[in-house]
Amino acid sequence: MRIEPADLDFTGKRVLVTGAASGIGAAMAETFHGHGATLVLADRNAAGLEAMEHRLPGNRSIPFDQSDLASIQAMAEAAGPVDVLLNNAGVLWAGPFAEMPMEELDRVATINFMGPMRVAHAVGLGMLDRGAGVIVNTSSQLAFHGSAERAVYAATKAGVAQFTKSIAAEWAPRGVRVVAIAPGRTLTSLNRYLLEDDEKRAEALKGIPLDRLAEAPEMARLALLLASDVLGYVVGETVISDGGYVLL
Repeated sequence: MRIEPADLDFTGKRVLVTGAASGIGAAMAETFHGHGATLVLADRNAAGLEAMEHRLPGNRSIPFDQSDLASIQAMAEAAGPVDVLLNNAGVLWAGPFAEMPMEELDRVATINFMGPMRVAHAVGLGMLDRGAGVIVNTSSQLAFHGSAERAVYAATKAGVAQFTKSIAAEWAPRGVRVVAIAPGRTLTSLNRYLLEDDEKRAEALKGIPLDRLAEAPEMARLALLLASDVLGYVVGETVISDGGYVLL
């Protein structure tokens, strides 16, 4: 059976994107906008959100801090009823674990692990009340394949994958479908500084059978498919999109 344009039409759907000012979040916003969605763009980068509003007119933005519970709750209340949550915001700290300042450990763990759970809770309660909704969490290939100098980041993303499974089991019978994507090495502003020269880029490509880095729109299109009824029978899964990295 064919996938028709109507199957990927999000007209009339309200889609909340966290981390929407750049990277995969910005690509998600553009992709869902192109498929008719009404967007609520959330990020701590107010200037970046303003730029996104100019690029994607007719949508609104809400600055928020995912490390702060009160800010998350205020953002969720301001967003109003949401049909699809793209629970994407996160941060990266790269370096030897022994050299990681304790305040950075706490920051990354709070934003990347507690943050998505808090956002899912704040937004998901309304979905449960209405008996409908989709949550797409952003995990990482490192949830399934460890990496030196990414210990805390990898641990938080593994937590997101497990949270996705567990909350999906609870909420699917109540009409709320929860899934996740696990991007591989995707060139974004979050990691561009780690790939700024040929030697670093060559090192990053090692172990990727496809022999290239991903582009943010590729992850956005995966999220679009998972959020649509096309893949409406997918529940609790974290879909890896990494060019084959975890195979090796």
